[in-house]
Order: sequence, then C-alpha cells, then structure tokens
Amino acid sequence: MKKFLITASVLTLSLFGYAQKKSQLAPPDMPRNEENNQVYYMEVVTEDGIDKMELFRRGNNWLHTFYKNPTGIVESADSNAGQLTLKPQYQVFREKDKVKIQSAVVKYTLVISYKEGKYRYEIKDINIKSASYYPIERLFNASDPNIEDNYHTLSEAHKYFTDLIADLEAAMDVPSNKVNKDDW
Repeated sequence: MKKFLITASVLTLSLFGYAQKKSQLAPPDMPRNEENNQVYYMEVVTEDGIDKMELFRRGNNWLHTFYKNPTGIVESADSNAGQLTLKPQYQVFREKDKVKIQSAVVKYTLVISYKEGKYRYEIKDINIKSASYYPIERLFNASDPNIEDNYHTLSEAHKYFTDLIADLEAAMDVPSNKVNKDDW
C-alpha cells in the first residue's frame, strides 16, 4: 500500500509540474489587424524634409543589405507610385535532442510605401510553410499538442519582425548618396 501511495504521489506531482509548465507557456504579444485578427505589423514613420524619391532610394539600399537575394523577393518596385512590395521568407529552427533543426519556413509580404516626408511599412500575410501551408495565426491555438513548438515559432517570428523593423528604420535615416550626374 505504501508503494502505491508513493507512486501515486510522484505521479500527481509530475502531472502537477507538467500542468504548471504548460500553463506558463504564452505566445508573444504580436500586433493584430483589427479587421481580420491576422498578425500585422504597420507603422507610418515621419522623415521631415526628405522627398519621396530619396526615401525610395533609401528603402532600396536597405533591401540590398538586409536580404541575401534581394532580386528574388521583389514583387514590384515602383518609384513613381512610391511603393516597394517584397515576398520574402526565412527559416525557423527549434532544438530537438540538443540539435538545431528546421521546423518551418515563414513567408510574408512586406510593403513599404513612400510619400513626401514619410514612409509606411506593412508586414502582413504571414504564413507557415512546412508539411502544409497555413496562416501563422493557427499557432496561437493553446490546445494544440505542439503548443511549445508553436509558441517558440511565434516568438522567433516576432523577434525576426521586430529586428527587421529596427533595421529598416535605422537604414531609412541614412542618406542614399545619390551621385549627381555632374559630379562624375
């Protein structure tokens, strides 16, 4: 009888510890679009005194330094309309048995729009490509048996996007060094 009580106590404590660990998991606080509840990063940034073409050049310079294959991800680049649309992707990794393995590929759309003295970035249409293709919002499901991996993927995605935004904003403050045709 004592052996049964000890085993039952250990089992209860183990389950309690697992339940506590699972309840402590939480997804990152990713911004959402109010219209459709999809993950959506957007901000309008003011750059006083800088014209639309200079902002476009700065964005193009950033594109060529941030991405390894910039020409492969450009869907459209229209300097007259003041819009750059990109369709990049990146890999998400997780650790299994102390080995780093790829868990998925995150695909997204980045639209940078330019006007006189300001630009707007939008990160939207974020999808996961693994065995199947689905919206990233599916990873927020707290009852999914892979909740730990899902939240890890969400946290990695959130960090990637916040780093991307910080890098873009810093690059937009750097003049494009446009070469004047008379100064060759």
